[in-house]
Amino acid sequence: MAPALLSPLQGVQIPPLAAEGVIGAALLAMFAAIIAIAWPRRQTWERQLAKRARERAWPAPARAAGRSWPPLPLRTLAILLRPVLPDGLMSWLRASLRSAAFDVLPEEVIALDLLLTLLLVGGALVLSSLQLLPPPLAGAAIPVPTLGIAAHLLRRASRRREAIAGQLPILVDLMALEQSGGGIGARRAMELVVSRVGGDAASLLRGCLAGSAAAGTASLDDLLEQRAAQLGVPALGALAAVVRLQRREGISAAAPLGRLARSLRDRQRDDFTIRGKRALVTMLLPVATCILLPFVIIILYPALERLSSALS
Repeated sequence: MAPALLSPLQGVQIPPLAAEGVIGAALLAMFAAIIAIAWPRRQTWERQLAKRARERAWPAPARAAGRSWPPLPLRTLAILLRPVLPDGLMSWLRASLRSAAFDVLPEEVIALDLLLTLLLVGGALVLSSLQLLPPPLAGAAIPVPTLGIAAHLLRRASRRREAIAGQLPILVDLMALEQSGGGIGARRAMELVVSRVGGDAASLLRGCLAGSAAAGTASLDDLLEQRAAQLGVPALGALAAVVRLQRREGISAAAPLGRLARSLRDRQRDDFTIRGKRALVTMLLPVATCILLPFVIIILYPALERLSSALS
């Protein structure tokens, strides 16, 4: 019975435009489904504030026994890729992840990059075979996931660096106030301050304090200098110098900490001034391009038209 039903359809060819319309409708339906699923979970302002409050809370909540991310297939791929990855790439990626405060392994990031590249290139090849995408664009899609991940890491590391540099003056001021009463050292003052505040700078100092507490590890000032070199924050190096002075000389570090806090605030004010002037210059460019240039063209159009007619 089935051949009898299909016999009127034999020899019928679907036109190319109808096939492209069906593919386009399927893609639109897929995008609509993705938006319908992701829209209720979008990052609203209240969720962003709640997330930041959870990140700043200390002590941090205990981790679960099993990691929820990355998923098991991605971790398996990372384990398979680990022996063939070069050491230089792994060390650079590990330092970048540490600067950006990502709690993932370098091989997991490379496995995610490889998986996204394969999916993107496969989709581009399918669209190219259906003549919906030019073939050169399919090859241009290869470095897109790698560039996206690298840009995300650099942007997050830059934001964290700016946050640490902006929060350090307040922490150093609080440490100087703790030292002004006397009887405690710079390390104890730092412990008292960072145990009551949150933020990226306090989290970094807590990590340095925890790393220097164990026997046989580097001292606190050495760890601060290492973090200053890794993150590119000179203020941490200056704080390490004050901690080293107090550790070696045994004197109160209240006055050096106060001078350091004033110096950091002055540098921060200078940075804000330079950034404001730079933003003013940056704002003038679109104003001159989008407003002044069309206005000048409109004013000069009659004169240019007469000049062109006279020359012709």
